[in-house]
Amino acid sequence: MSLLEVTDLTMAFGGLVANDRISFTLHEGEVLGVIGPNGAGKTTLFACIAGFLKPTRGQVRFAGEDITGMRPDRICRRGLVRTFQIVRALPDLTVLQNVMVGAFLRTHAMREARQIAEEVLAFTGLEARAHTPGKNLTIADKKRLEVARALATQPRLLMLDEVMSGLNAQERQQAVTLVRAIQRRGISILLIEHIMDVLLPLSNRVLVLNYGKKIAEGSPDSITRNPEVIAAYLGSSYASPS
Repeated sequence: MSLLEVTDLTMAFGGLVANDRISFTLHEGEVLGVIGPNGAGKTTLFACIAGFLKPTRGQVRFAGEDITGMRPDRICRRGLVRTFQIVRALPDLTVLQNVMVGAFLRTHAMREARQIAEEVLAFTGLEARAHTPGKNLTIADKKRLEVARALATQPRLLMLDEVMSGLNAQERQQAVTLVRAIQRRGISILLIEHIMDVLLPLSNRVLVLNYGKKIAEGSPDSITRNPEVIAAYLGSSYASPS
């Protein structure tokens, strides 16, 4: 079943077309990876889907409902939430309080918000940091907090924008384990990532953008064999031997 349907989505800033007639679907329970060079339009696509930008043309449907141009808070209430490439922890709030901010989307009760947040902290491995101010976290923990706060909104679709950039090998492996655990909970995932050794094994399918256009979509194996994708992004190391 299609959870997210994007049809002919176009986002133009004056004469610059950042997204050009992009169409794709994401199925319930799926991890869909999104790759492409810097400036390909990946983050703009995220912003249009999640309501931070209103597309110039096209349509976004989530769970059968047209959400095109809807405010981000209304989209989030429907179960679609995104993280940001530049982490946005609330610096003077503790980790627990940061996650409670997400939980307040579903409840006005302090006790219930705290219970939701504590469960999310346990799930994401941030329990030991619960009373640490956001400003005192490492980059790895800030990225994990970004995911935790999004999870506290109880999403059906989680959009992750480069949550593994800047992490070392051990931290990346921990992040991969967390993404797989999120998928096992039945949460669908749209994932932007530049680290192919991470994205390809995680993804059921991969969407490839270049210069604002979709140039390919398919299984990780088919994407790594696609000559246009190799030329535009992956490089000769992914080319099939002659």
